[in-house]
Amino acid sequence: MKHILFVSVLFLLVSTSQAQETIDAQRPTMTESNTIVGQKVIQAENGSTLINDSLEFNTFIRFGLTERLEFRIASSFDSPFIVIGGKVFISEGKKALPGLSFALDYDLMSGVQNYVFSATGAPTESMFYTLNFGNDSDWWGIVLAGYSLGNTSVFAEYKYHENYEQLNGGITYVIKGEVQIDVHGGLIDYKTPYIGAGISFRLKPF
Repeated sequence: MKHILFVSVLFLLVSTSQAQETIDAQRPTMTESNTIVGQKVIQAENGSTLINDSLEFNTFIRFGLTERLEFRIASSFDSPFIVIGGKVFISEGKKALPGLSFALDYDLMSGVQNYVFSATGAPTESMFYTLNFGNDSDWWGIVLAGYSLGNTSVFAEYKYHENYEQLNGGITYVIKGEVQIDVHGGLIDYKTPYIGAGISFRLKPF
């Protein structure tokens, strides 16, 4: 009941929107940015990761319920998980002052809930950063720094989880504002490497 009340208060606090003008996929970063997809927009983020000689495929679908609220569902073709959730925009950033959002996801298979507070800022037109703080039964945090030049962006990020640490970096390229392709790679606990690639796109069927 406390969780429901807490999320309801966040929804009431939202007074402005930050719907994407162009695609802003969550992949291939680990961080959650503060943007949401626009109302009645469907965004599909698909990718694969090669780790420990195993190729994993995953998909993440986001749907804009309003200009400040989205529904999402994620799954993998290799491991049994189905995650559903929502994300609400809290406030818009101004240059280095970050914009804020809150996301809540629930794994239908394991019963694990994941809460994420996100702060995203852009000190200059090219430089940006994102900070995440969350809990999935254990506390974790992520810091990301990135640089954009036209339709191309590069980023590097570090995640500290109570059970592991992770380094991740990559590059994205946006095509006509509606499609994003990406490549990325990193290390888990400084010893397990992985690489991945993906494609994301958005549709406005309604």
